[in-house]
Parts: sequence; C-alpha cells; structure tokens
Amino acid sequence: MALAFVDHNASVLIVASSRDIAAPVLDYLFDQGVAFVFSRPADLAIGGARLKARYRMAVVLDLDIGERIRESAQLLARQLPCVIVSDGPVFRRDDFRAVLHTDTSPIELFTTIQGVLSERSVGKALTGDTPAIRQVRWLIERVAQKATPVLLTGEVGVGKAVAAREIHRCSTRRGSLVTVQCAAIGDAGVDAALFGVSASDGGYLQAAAGGTLVLDEITDLSPVFQARVLQLLKTGSYERPGEASGRPLNARVIATTRRSLNEMLDTGQLRPDLYYELAVFPIHLPPLRERRDDIEALIDGLGAGLPGAMPRFDAQAIIELKRYAWPGNVQELSNLIERLAILYPQTTVDRKTLEPYLRPGTRPPTLMSVPEPVIDESQPADRIATMRLPEDGVDLRELSERLEKQLIEQALARHDHVVAHAARALGLRRTTLTEKLRRYAIRTD
Repeated sequence: MALAFVDHNASVLIVASSRDIAAPVLDYLFDQGVAFVFSRPADLAIGGARLKARYRMAVVLDLDIGERIRESAQLLARQLPCVIVSDGPVFRRDDFRAVLHTDTSPIELFTTIQGVLSERSVGKALTGDTPAIRQVRWLIERVAQKATPVLLTGEVGVGKAVAAREIHRCSTRRGSLVTVQCAAIGDAGVDAALFGVSASDGGYLQAAAGGTLVLDEITDLSPVFQARVLQLLKTGSYERPGEASGRPLNARVIATTRRSLNEMLDTGQLRPDLYYELAVFPIHLPPLRERRDDIEALIDGLGAGLPGAMPRFDAQAIIELKRYAWPGNVQELSNLIERLAILYPQTTVDRKTLEPYLRPGTRPPTLMSVPEPVIDESQPADRIATMRLPEDGVDLRELSERLEKQLIEQALARHDHVVAHAARALGLRRTTLTEKLRRYAIRTD
C-alpha cells in the first residue's frame, strides 16, 4: 500500500538502540518515499540548533526499555516534535506529540508522522490578502465543520494539499488525515488498499476512521477504484472481506485534481455520477499569477519556517518576482525562498542576483503593470558622508532617533502601513521594526 506523503523531502530522525530493531519502520518509510536518518542514542549529539535545522521531527523506538533511549527521547522532545513508540510506561507523556505502543502497525505510525509534519506547514500557501485567497479561506471556514465532501481544484503547486490539511485542522475530527495517491493503485489492488488485508492493516478506511480521507488527483483513479469510491459515497458504508456486516464510512472525503474536469468527463475518464457525488462543495485555488500582490506576504510566511536568517529583497527584486509567471505556483516560490535563504542569508537580493534562479521563458513578453520605483542614485550612506559636524557639536543620540523615526514613518507611508513591507524596505526583521514602533509610539492603523 502506498500512502501518499505531502512532503517527500521531509527529514525524519529515527532513534533506536540498533538498526535491526528499527528495520521494519525504516523499510516502510523508505517505501513511502520519506527521507529519514537513523541514529543510535550514543551517536546522536543532542544540543544546539543543528537538530532543528536538519530534521523536522523525531521518532524514538523504545523497544528494549533502555534507559539511554528514554533519556534521548526526553532531550529530543525539547527541541523537535517527537513521537515515541514504547512497550513500557512513558513518563512525562505530555512532552511528546504522540505516545504509541509497539503493537502499532507501520501504517498507523506513518499516519501519525504525516500528521505531525503537516502541523508544521499548515496554512502558509493560503497566506495573503487578495480577494481570491480570502475567498478560499472563507469557504474553508464555512465547510470545515460539516461532513460534506469537498473537491479542491487548481494547478500544480497552488496548495491543494495545504487546503485539505486546513479543512481537517479546522474540523472537530480527532482522527488522522490520510492521503491516497490515486495514480499509485491499479484495479488489482483496490480492495486491499481500501479495506486492508488483516486486522492490523485495515487499509485506508480504517486509518482515516474519525478523520479525513484525501483522494489526491481523483482523475487518476482506475475504473474499479472509481466504482468503489462511488459506492462508498452513495451508501455511506462498506463491507470488509470475511465480515458479516458492513461498517459505516466514518471519514470526511476530500478530492483534489489539477486537471480539467470538463475534459475528463467528456472523454469518459471520470464517471459523471462520481463527479457529482464529490463536487458537492468545490473550492478552486487560484494560481499565483492571479494573486501577485500576495507574494510579499507569502515570502514572510514561507520564510518563517526556515532555519537561519532570511535574505531581503529590494524593490526591483520584488517587481521581478511579481512579473514572473510562476508555472510552479506557491510551491515554486517556496523552493526559491529556501534556496536563496541557504545562499544569501541576511543579504539583500537585487534583480541581478535573482534572475538566474527564475526559469527562462516564463516571463511575459510585455511588462505587466507593476510600477517602477523612482530610484535615487545617491545612496543614504553617500549623503551621510557629506554631512558636517556643527561647530557647537550635536546631540548624536537625539539626531539618530529623529532620523530613525522619520525613516520608519516614511517606509510605513510608502507601503500603506504594512509592517512586513516597511521592514523589508528598511532592511529589518518584522519583529525588530515592531519593537521600534512601540518605542517611538508610531501607530500603524
């Protein structure tokens, strides 16, 4: 069974006393395409910021009730989201994101890992204040508490997986969010995938009980799989092989697609009756080129989860980002921000620096209506160099504060009092500018 993973580049730290003990978990994660690193407690240096920079979470396999394993787990839990799998009592259980017993199946552990990783990135692709993305957030808020099936449409990279996680997060469901890669399951494996093969491996429906089942790229479903999903939605129940009675479908269903549904219906690749069952509540996620004014807010949101210092973008670089066509949408922007954060931490990125990292042939042939800023060739440092100290001296502290306050007020006025944008214009972190606003009693409303 191939459970999909939202973030195939996630680095999960697996800690156990030996590789043999961890082998079943490592093999399963490898099959799912999850990046992981194995370590024994004695080989693991716990401390500093290196763990946070390299790993997104840790899983500790306490299968031999070793004291060193327990100590490592407690230390790790202070620095990373940590899941512990133990066959003994676990003290200070609240330190861990999840405490699982050794009887837990690989699919249940994987679902737990998926949920922890999802918590760390929810919502970033939905950041912004343009009407298009505000409409998406409003629709999610309206439908989250319902059991209604949702159909998420949009191009590759717009954030359909993020929207599905946000719907699940805003709901009252306490079960897991389980994502199914529809293209990975052929007709022969449909029943095993949905209903499972044993009591410990009950398939997708058991894993998603009480939670949310996401059918990723619904238009890639095989004909048999389409028939099974249609039956589930129509009857609200299913029967597992060998059982005398049926089980209720105790999961909210969300479907996603990047393809044209009209084309799929016209060619017969998607059953019309299945489409109508799924499309009770459609939500379309707009491409990034239709919400360019959200780019600066997205840069802040996407950069907030990265380790280390972010680069700064000058006015010309921001204009270039807004002119770019973004064929990979928010995912492409996220990749770009991470790449530049590695190469240019705490550095101002200008247009010349930025251009090599944008794909050729994706800029529009004519310039879009993004106003060019008026650039004063005389830099502030040059103008300061021409100043002369008065004969009777100067109160340098007062002068510095007056200059700082004046420049902050100008930056806020130029950027419609958006603190994040003003901070970028001043080369400051948003938190630093917020402190200065409080110090000088400058209002932003």
